[in-house]
Amino acid sequence: MESEVNKNLIFSYFSRTASPLQRELIAQWLRDEKNEELYYEWLEEWENNHPQYLTETDRAQQRYTDFLTSHPHSEPSPDWQPPVPGFKTGFWRPWLVAASVICLLGLGGLLFKNQLLFKTYKTAYGETRSLRLPDGSKVTLNANSCLRVPRWGFGSQTREVLLTGEANFSVVHTPDSQKFIVKTRKNFEVVVLGTEFTVFARKRGARVALTKGQVRFNYQAGATYKQVTMKPGELVTLDRQNRIALRKVRSSQLRPTWGEKRFVFEETSLQEVAYLLEENYGLQVSISDSTLADRVLMGSFRADNVDQLLASISELLDISVVRQGNRVQLTNH
Repeated sequence: MESEVNKNLIFSYFSRTASPLQRELIAQWLRDEKNEELYYEWLEEWENNHPQYLTETDRAQQRYTDFLTSHPHSEPSPDWQPPVPGFKTGFWRPWLVAASVICLLGLGGLLFKNQLLFKTYKTAYGETRSLRLPDGSKVTLNANSCLRVPRWGFGSQTREVLLTGEANFSVVHTPDSQKFIVKTRKNFEVVVLGTEFTVFARKRGARVALTKGQVRFNYQAGATYKQVTMKPGELVTLDRQNRIALRKVRSSQLRPTWGEKRFVFEETSLQEVAYLLEENYGLQVSISDSTLADRVLMGSFRADNVDQLLASISELLDISVVRQGNRVQLTNH
């Protein structure tokens, strides 16, 4: 499939000269995420060589400035679609590219809308990934996590990202003190200038651990929006009802070790470990009784894969661990 799709074919698609069979071929090729960036590179090259609009730069810049003034720190919602400018009117260049692509994708433009506006980084079960964002900030994604970053304007107009899962952030401070905002789907966000922290946002709850610097934790309690300013060494947790707890923790509990494939348990219940196995490795864990679920683990060890982790748990607690596919049974001997 990859060998059949090349720049010339993509350019003919942009020119609307591709056949229906070729358009279907391109649609299948685009379903592979690794082809997205190459597609956008060719799109930008084609746009530069085939301008579709007569732009009015001063007017476009003024319109964009007015938009930022009336919508501070706003992020396009997943369902938002940029307006398509008239034939002789201009708009800010990145949105012009996005709008023109949406017009060109006649066989399913809506399907690719989020891909046009945002770049998405994902990790599979058992995988971690290190990223460097356009502003120089560093991110390490834990397993089964997703980070969405604006494709255009990040680091100049805005520094807002959307996280699902867990990630460690090392945010650089900008000369103009631009805020860096980590949004989640858990009714909270983290606002910083330049600092290092870890955000956890999964189904069973959320937490933020601050290593250095200062962050503002914005959250929703019922119909009320509240905020907490965190200091280094503090951990904020939210349960499923968005009830908040703030406490000081040891430094060893602040820095994530999953990027090094090292696990540190400090009075961690077996039930909490079961949640970790489900979230990070996609396993369905069954514990034989509540007494066993309440037993705690103490220790630090390295595990290159989930089977090594299960073996270490079995040894630490002297329990039976039986795995069959994605199902794991934990029982006393």
